[in-house]
Amino acid sequence: MQTFYRALFFILISASFASATHLLGGEIRATNLAGLTYRISAQIYFDALGGGSATDSQKTIEICFGDGSTAIANRSSLTALSGESKGISVGVYEVTHTYPSTGLFQISSAIDNRSLGIINYNDNSTPMFLWTVINTQFSNSTPILATPVTTAGAKQILKIDLKPTISDSDSISAHLQKLSSPSPGTCGVRMLDEKYIFPNDVVKKGTFSLDQVDKKLIWNAPEALGNYIYAVVIDEWREGIKISETYREGIITVIDKEGPTVEIPPYVPATTTGVIAGNPDGDYSELTLAIAAYPVPTQDYLTVKVDSKYATTLKLQLINLEGRVVREINTTSPTVEWKEQLDLRQLTSGVYIIKASDENGKFVTRKVVR
Repeated sequence: MQTFYRALFFILISASFASATHLLGGEIRATNLAGLTYRISAQIYFDALGGGSATDSQKTIEICFGDGSTAIANRSSLTALSGESKGISVGVYEVTHTYPSTGLFQISSAIDNRSLGIINYNDNSTPMFLWTVINTQFSNSTPILATPVTTAGAKQILKIDLKPTISDSDSISAHLQKLSSPSPGTCGVRMLDEKYIFPNDVVKKGTFSLDQVDKKLIWNAPEALGNYIYAVVIDEWREGIKISETYREGIITVIDKEGPTVEIPPYVPATTTGVIAGNPDGDYSELTLAIAAYPVPTQDYLTVKVDSKYATTLKLQLINLEGRVVREINTTSPTVEWKEQLDLRQLTSGVYIIKASDENGKFVTRKVVR
């Protein structure tokens, strides 16, 4: 009888470990092997300290290919990280799939047991839903991103590099994203999780934004210690056509770090297009600029309209995804409203960033497609 209870005890402990919270983020990559055949690779970031046993037991995940079929992907490697990412393990899950035809397909995986203790998201019952969209009309592999930095110093500026380490020389843009959650069913459609708030919304201080030119996620500057979750989408473009979207989730752990600190700037609500004036729930006098551009996408001419809360001189720049300024216009006298039509006929097709700056250095950006 003692042997029976001992065995039951170990079964219950094993089940508890298997269901423990351990997920810290990840992304899905697609590599074109030949024709319509792809190697699908999911990179999953695990809590190696608080969920080591659960991480070890996560040997497989289910992949939905977006064409009505699914497969079990086996873990091909599990690597412990070091340095700024110490305590994190990266599991790689791979499977090969051949699509029946060309088209747009969402590759996805819903995995249970997010880690607990996330300051800006308190629902670990919703699966982590990773997805990547590919266009199989093009011979293409999705960009490979660097392993994200996971620690930030309190009252220090955090910068996370989103430039691909390997790409097909296609143009890349990025934007912030609320967490994705799946619709009901085996292969859910991605939805925005409205329970999520951006990290700087917790204490309503500082900025949390993307530098579209340098492809960096910038938090200026965290204050409250703890774990925060974020999501970004990397868009890949070829000759003005979007050929892939890669959704990534990551964790930022704010700690006390050695080094110089900064004065936390006034709060600006984060948006999915960058730091752009919107409708914040308060009186934020620093939100002085708003930008509009139309039509988007455009072929020949782009009308840009900039509004400022206060009269100011303006600098408008049109920047390509390599960071080169291809158009620049400066106003000569202070204004609160400015509109200009840009002739784009001499520019190649692709993605461009419009950046409007005021005389105090505040700026807003907008992504446009030529």
